[in-house]
Amino acid sequence: MSETNENRGNILVVDDNEMNRDMLSRRLQRKKYNVETAVGGREAIDAIKAGEYDLILLDITMPEVDGFEVLERVRRIYDATELPIIMATAKTDSEDVVKSLEMGANDYVTKPIDFQVALARVNTQMQLKESMDRVRTLEQSLAERNAELQSSNDYMLQSLESAARFQLSLLQKTPPSVDGLNIGWIYCPCDELAGDSYGVYELPDSQLLVYQLDVTGHGVKAALLAVTLIRLLNPANHGNVVIDAESGAVISPAKVISDLNDRFQINEESNQFFTMVYGIYDCGQHVFTYVNAAHSTPILIGANTDLVEEESDLPVGVMPQMDFTENRLELHAGQSIAVYSDGIIEAIREEDGELLGEERLVKLLKQESATEATEILTFLEQEVREWCGDAGLQDDVSALLLQRR
Repeated sequence: MSETNENRGNILVVDDNEMNRDMLSRRLQRKKYNVETAVGGREAIDAIKAGEYDLILLDITMPEVDGFEVLERVRRIYDATELPIIMATAKTDSEDVVKSLEMGANDYVTKPIDFQVALARVNTQMQLKESMDRVRTLEQSLAERNAELQSSNDYMLQSLESAARFQLSLLQKTPPSVDGLNIGWIYCPCDELAGDSYGVYELPDSQLLVYQLDVTGHGVKAALLAVTLIRLLNPANHGNVVIDAESGAVISPAKVISDLNDRFQINEESNQFFTMVYGIYDCGQHVFTYVNAAHSTPILIGANTDLVEEESDLPVGVMPQMDFTENRLELHAGQSIAVYSDGIIEAIREEDGELLGEERLVKLLKQESATEATEILTFLEQEVREWCGDAGLQDDVSALLLQRR
C-alpha cells in the first residue's frame, strides 16, 4: 500500500491481474487516494474484515471466489451508502452488469478500463458516500441530542411531580368538622403545578377562616406564589397574616387583603397578581364577612340560587395602598355559599369554543341545591370536565362550598 500526505479516501482495488492492480492503484494514488490491493476474492474478504474502506473497485472474473460472491458477502454487512462498490466487467458482459447492480453494486466500469471514466465514477461515489456519512453523523448527533433532551425532560418532569406533591401536601386534606355545617372543595390543576388554592381553618371564638384564590397563569411561577400564600394564610404557621402576633386577635379580612396587596405588588420581573375571596365565617351567627378581590362572584345556593350581590375590588397586587371593602352575607338553614375560580366559568367547550359562563353555572348549582356539599361539588366537577370534552381543562379548576344544615 502507498500513502500520500493528503487522503481523499481509502480504496481497495481487487483484481487477480497484477498489471490492472498496479495501473489503477498508481493512478488513484496520484489523485490523492490511499489505495490497498487484493489479489483475489478471498484476500479481498479478509482485507474488508480487517480494514476500513470508503470504496471498492472489484473485478468480477476471478478464480476461486469471484466478484459476485465478494459483493454478496459485503452487502450482508454494509449497504450501498456505507461502502460503495464499483464492479469491473468485460464490455460484452451486459448480463454481468445487470446482475451486479441487482445484487447491490453502486456502479460499474468496463475493461479495458478507461481511467478517466473510472476516476469520474470513483469521485462521484466518494462524494455520495461523504454526503451520506455527514447525514449519518448528523443523525447520530441528533439522536444523542434528543436523548439528552429526553433525559432533561424526564428530570424536569420528575422535579415538577415532586413539586406538585409538595404543593398538594400543603393543602388541606379534609375540612374541619363543624356542627351545623357541611364543608367541601374540589381542586383540579390543569398542569402538574397549579395557581389555585383554598383553605378553611378553625379560629378562636367559633370562627372559620375561609379563602379561595387564583394566581394569574398556571405552572411553576403561579405555583410558587400559591405555595407562599398557602403558608401565609395558614393560622398554624409562624409568620402568618391571619392572627396578630402580639395580641392573638383575628385580623379583619380587609386588613389581611391589604397586607397581602402591599407585600405582593406586581413588578416587571414577576408580572403576577392574584384574585381571591377571603373571609371569616361566624359559626354562631352564621354570617360570612369577606372581601372579594376581583375573584369570581360567589353563588348563594338555595331556594333562590343566584350570584351574590356584593362589592368587588381590584386584584391583589395591581395597585399599592388600596382599601378593600368587606361584604356581609348571612347563611340561612339549607343554604350554601359557593366560591370558585374562573377556571370553571371560563371552561371552554371543545366543539364550538363556548364558555361555560356564570349563568349556566348558576343553573347547574340550582338543580343540585337540595343535595349535600360533597355531592354538589362532585356533580360540578363532572359537568366541567364533560363541558371541556377530550381537550381537557385549559385552566386550574377549584371550588369551595359552605353549606348550613
